[in-house]
Formats: sequence, C-alpha cells, structure tokens
Amino acid sequence: MTTLLSDLTSTLNSALANLPAPENIKDEERVQLLGAIGQLQSALETPVQIIQKHCFAHYGIAGIRVAQGMGIFDAFVTSNGAEMTLAELSSKTKGDVELLKRIMRFLCSHNICKETNTETYQPSQIAMLYGTGSVPGDMIKHFHTNMQITSKLFDYFEEKGYKNPSDAYDAPFQLAYQTNEHYFEWLSKRPATQSVFNSVMTESKRHYGVEWFEIFPVLDKLQVPPERVAFVDVGGGVGHDVIALKTRFPQLPGKYIVQDLPQVIDDIKEPLGEGISAVKIDMFEGQPIQGAKAYHLRTVLHDWPDKPALEALRHIRKAMASDSILLINEHVMPEGANVPALSATLDIHMMEVFSSLERTEKQWVDLLEKAEFKVTQVWRSDADFRTAVFEATLA
Repeated sequence: MTTLLSDLTSTLNSALANLPAPENIKDEERVQLLGAIGQLQSALETPVQIIQKHCFAHYGIAGIRVAQGMGIFDAFVTSNGAEMTLAELSSKTKGDVELLKRIMRFLCSHNICKETNTETYQPSQIAMLYGTGSVPGDMIKHFHTNMQITSKLFDYFEEKGYKNPSDAYDAPFQLAYQTNEHYFEWLSKRPATQSVFNSVMTESKRHYGVEWFEIFPVLDKLQVPPERVAFVDVGGGVGHDVIALKTRFPQLPGKYIVQDLPQVIDDIKEPLGEGISAVKIDMFEGQPIQGAKAYHLRTVLHDWPDKPALEALRHIRKAMASDSILLINEHVMPEGANVPALSATLDIHMMEVFSSLERTEKQWVDLLEKAEFKVTQVWRSDADFRTAVFEATLA
C-alpha cells in the first residue's frame, strides 16, 4: 500500500510539473480532470478532514472581504504585483500591522498570496483580480452580502417549521436584513451594493454557458421589417445580451430594446449601439412594447417563485402578436438527486434570497403552459447541459 501511494504521489507531481497553462486546457478536459481529482480527494480525506472543510468553508470569503476593506489587494494592484514587506504593505493599507500580519498569513495559507521571505509577500494572479472595481472583487462583495442571509437559514426554517418558501416577500433574506422589502427594492436604496450586483450579473451572464444565440437560429427567427421591434430583452440588465447579439449578427434588421428597473437602466454608462434603446419598466406592471417579434428573458424568472413569474409572463403574453415568440434562456436543474454541487447550491441561493428555485426542464415547461404558452422547442448545446433556450408561442 505504501508503495502504491508513493507511486501515485510521484505520478501526480510529474503531471503537475508538465500541466499546460489553464487557458490552454479545453473545458471538456478540465471538467474530466477536475472530476477525477475530486474523486481522488474524496477517497483520501478522513471524516475529520471532511468535517473541518465544511465547518471552515465560510472563512474564505470573510477573510478576503476583510483584506479588501484594508486595501491589501489595491496595494498590490497599484504596485503592479511587486513583492512587499510587511512594513511596506502596512504603509499602503488601513488598520494596524498586527492585524495585517494575521490577514496576510490567512491569505498565504489559501494560496492567494505567497510569503517569499520572512514578512515579505507576493500576490498570486487571483490576488491581483480582487482589487476595487474588478468583477472578481465585486463578486466577493456581492456574496459577502449574501452570506449574511445564508447564516440565517437555520433560524428561518426553525421559525417556519421547515416549509419550502414560496413568497418572494418572506424569504430568509427578509429575516437576515430585518426588512419587509423585496430584495430588488432593498437593493435599489443602496447604490454601492446595487452597482456591485449589476457588475456581477453582467459578467455572470457573459459566461453563463454557451451563448444562447449560438444554439438558437436567430437569422431565421428574427427577420422583420426595419420599422418593427425585433427583440425585447426583458430584465436585460445594462444591455450586455443585446449588444452581444448585435455584435455577432450585425445584419439583423429591426429595432432592439433593453428593459429593466430604473436603477439598472440608470447604471448604463456606454452607448448601447445603433438600433438599440433602453426602457425603464417594472415587468409586473405591464409590457409597454406591443407586437414585438421576440420577447427574451435570460436568467430572470429563476429569481421569482411561480406566482409572480406567472404574472410577469401574462403581461408579456398580452403584448404579443400572433407571430411573436417568447424565449426563456435559463439554467436547467438536472432531474434526480445526483446533480452537480454548483447547481444544487445555486438552487439554495435562489431560495434564500427570493423564495425561488432553479427549475427542471419539466418545471419550466409546466410554468410556461400555466401562463398559456405552447413550448415549441427546447434548444440545447451538447457542450453545455446546464442551460437551455425554451421557445414558446401563444397557445
């Protein structure tokens, strides 16, 4: 047994020494290799190690957020990643040197930084991504805000008798932040938190699996006269999806519209491009654009339990022409219990913030049929099982 483990260690060290740079590894190969590594780690870990991992997992985001607050990552970014002694770093950050030393010890233990000499530190590539204004840095801030909700899950379910939440105004979020407001209403009153949310949502949708318009035949489906609205992106954020679509297919005719809440539309800082306009709406108060060829919602309805989701869909239905189509681009929860950890975790995340859920394909179809739509096709990519585009027409 000792020889077997020794040989395995040598093989892994050799493989690690010859591993290509991350950007040169195909996603399929990466997933397969990470899966094998995960199985190996599970097989090697003792119960005590597994319990420790569960108990201490939340300290990662907490420690990074403190480091952000102290200005540690900004100090490394402004110095172009140069090594710094503790004294040099202290002169560029907030707080006392003893706390700084402890936080740097924590960052080094998590391979976010490296201690190259006694009290001399070098940032990793990840550390350089956590500075102010960066999307990864905003992700830490966003999920640190959400972590306050997660910490109240037990209290919430104890109080509610462990009933599955379905009221968007009575989720663990409301308990955690002691508010009667919906998350989006609460967010709108906190500009800094709203800006971080917009940043994270924009970036996550850019990397949300395969682009929907690469698996959906847009050139066939979106042919309209120049004066007609071809595409309404409901809940389209700051316009990332429409811009990507028009960049990929500049020959598409017609008018293109981005719709979202006022506080999101107000955060649009760059021109959207020719033929694209932005409209402030509340999707629960009606759909002002009548008779568009396509109404598109990307990762919007997963924020809402069935009752409000149906309300939003019915407003769109009233606005549709006989030849209009509805496109729902969403994460699809696999059936059964053996689902990827990320999918299962995102489902809990939707529940704690919105009393919502990540729906299975059947649940999506059922929802659309309840709203009096007919699902004509479900478009998928062989390379991305996690997402789908549901195409629907008036029933």
